[in-house]
Amino acid sequence: MTDKELNSVRELNKQIRELERHLVALRISVENITPILDGLPHSTDVKSRVEKLALDIVDDEKQLATLREQLPHVKINLVNLIMREADNPTLQTLLILRYVACCSFKETARRMKFTLRHVYRIHEKFFKMSPACTLAAKMES
Repeated sequence: MTDKELNSVRELNKQIRELERHLVALRISVENITPILDGLPHSTDVKSRVEKLALDIVDDEKQLATLREQLPHVKINLVNLIMREADNPTLQTLLILRYVACCSFKETARRMKFTLRHVYRIHEKFFKMSPACTLAAKMES
């Protein structure tokens, strides 16, 4: 298991959150555009800005829908990978909570009814045994 594989769900969740924040900002921008109604001729700049923002919103919504559709598949693939690579059920649970459910170490320890130190110990032991995960272990430190 590589760090990229383990962090795939976290990365996808991060992309989804960033896109959601961007959509909120775009919607606020659209709401704050006010035309000037003074009877004088004006450029079509306001209309084109609104159109551009609307197109950006539509594009972002499509991209967000695509990412949300990918998320369950990425999670399933990661669970399958964890089940293949980790031989211990405790370790499997820890990795699934940490990397699929995206729980913090503290939350993982609480759910597993372990001390935080014990969760760190199990996690570190797995990465020492698995050479492909050395980068992921360094990233977690």
